Amino acid sequence: MPLELFLAFRYLRPKRTFVSFITLLSVLGPALGVAVLVIVNAVMLGFQRNIKESIMSWQAHLHVHPLMAETFDELESAKIEEVLARHGVTAAPLIQATALVQVSQFGEQSCVPKVVYGIEPGRERAFTSLVNAKFQGRFDLKEKEAIVGWRMAASLGLRLDSEFLLHSPAKLTRNIRFGEDGELNVGELDEVYLPERVRVVGIFDMGLSDLDDNVIYLHQDQAAELQGYEWRSATSIQGKVADPMRMDALVAELSQALDQALVRPVRVVTWQERNAKLFETLRVEHLLLLFLMTFILVVASFSIAATLITVVVKKTREIGVLKAMGVSSLCVARIFIVEGLVIGVIGSALGTVLGTLVVVYRTQVAAFISWVVGHEVFPAELYHLSEIPAELTWRDLSCFNGLALVICILSALVPSLFAALMTPAKSLQEN
Repeated sequence: MPLELFLAFRYLRPKRTFVSFITLLSVLGPALGVAVLVIVNAVMLGFQRNIKESIMSWQAHLHVHPLMAETFDELESAKIEEVLARHGVTAAPLIQATALVQVSQFGEQSCVPKVVYGIEPGRERAFTSLVNAKFQGRFDLKEKEAIVGWRMAASLGLRLDSEFLLHSPAKLTRNIRFGEDGELNVGELDEVYLPERVRVVGIFDMGLSDLDDNVIYLHQDQAAELQGYEWRSATSIQGKVADPMRMDALVAELSQALDQALVRPVRVVTWQERNAKLFETLRVEHLLLLFLMTFILVVASFSIAATLITVVVKKTREIGVLKAMGVSSLCVARIFIVEGLVIGVIGSALGTVLGTLVVVYRTQVAAFISWVVGHEVFPAELYHLSEIPAELTWRDLSCFNGLALVICILSALVPSLFAALMTPAKSLQEN
């Protein structure tokens, strides 16, 4: 066994002294730091995975949008669907627009903005898993019928067979124009405006607050009539692909094929692009949490440095003897660097085991904490998850352990230099 490793283990060996006690505490520092990093990273990755799965469960993998018009007509929609089908993409028309929902609550009229999705119910099953979610009622929409989220239903006092009014902002404002001088011009309406009256036939719970609180599903023809579009028109053509995680090459092929087949230009937008801000926010939050949790390891490095300095002071005479026997200053420095490395290896290994156990038994840990504090710390009705999501990867575990080892080695540099610079004569004079 090399001299450095032999002496490093000898100095770390418990002898029921104060130095041995603080050595054990220094091991706990990187252990807790690595454990916290493992737990936080696993939970964040789990939440991101659940959010992506939830998004893809109700949102198409890609959308084809017109660039020089508001909608596609029936012929353009059919041609786009044909092109997509040749490339193995399942397609269907979609109308996405904004509407005002008017309901009567407690004797007062309220009007709130919501998002309307106009769909073909029979074909929409290929793109959304609303029916597979917590769903009440029926999915087969007809005209004058609507499907809403449970949050919207709760906030507006709606239930199955309830009726409400839908107003089109485009129709409400079509007689109002700004003049060239900035003045507001209000003209006469060409026809009498009437809102659409619809009945709730389905209530869904997808576990996403934005979807459950803001989206209304209508039949495509009903949505077209609400917005004043032509019959069978669509604001986009949605598509579903075989591999939604690798779409770059397919999108390039589709863009080229659509440009050749259509007269008007179109744009193909993937689900990653539609949710880019959300994913970027999640990524920044993830990195910020990891950055903050890393400071636990940095704080632990000070305890390691303090432990090694204490060991150096306690072993001053032994260091003097070693140098008097011809041991080089570099060899003495390596003794304490190896000691810091050993502390890092033991601490990071314990932290990895502890963090992995907490992640694996996270449900039981959450139940125990809830029992201790006396109330639910992770209520399912608030987060819409049956358990805390988590995802462990070997790459992340390796990175955290490597980071812990680097910090532990760096924390051992100052004590090792202090020991290396000692002179034999001065060291042997210490009591």
